[in-house]
Amino acid sequence: MPQFENSEVVQHILQTLINISSRKTTKVQAVTTMNQLIKKLKIKYDFLKHIEIKNTSFMETEEPVSVMSDINGIKSNEVGKALYDIIKTMNSNLGKNAGYFFIKELKNNIEEDYYSTIEEMGLDFGVMQLEFEINEMSKKL
Repeated sequence: MPQFENSEVVQHILQTLINISSRKTTKVQAVTTMNQLIKKLKIKYDFLKHIEIKNTSFMETEEPVSVMSDINGIKSNEVGKALYDIIKTMNSNLGKNAGYFFIKELKNNIEEDYYSTIEEMGLDFGVMQLEFEINEMSKKL
């Protein structure tokens, strides 16, 4: 299994999140939500300043996520914590539009080669989906 740099994993996960979200809302809404989310989390995770989210609605070929290689010098477990917060917050920001199986859909859309690196970062999509389901059940009680 190939080992990926932090920048490659972050790029892949954020791009996948935007792709999934844009199917549930619009691409502009998904990119805007991600951009606001990254800006908000920069307070907690300074290294997120190495991520740029661009509105590419009028650019067919360019991807909205750009991750600088500076993020590769950050401990992978710290990057994993930031990704956890990004996924969790993106899910809640999209609300009912995200859907019940948003995290499961994310897991299914991540290329298999990334799994070992993601797990080393401390991300477990199965646990995240379970947490989401428990939170949803507790809201109903």
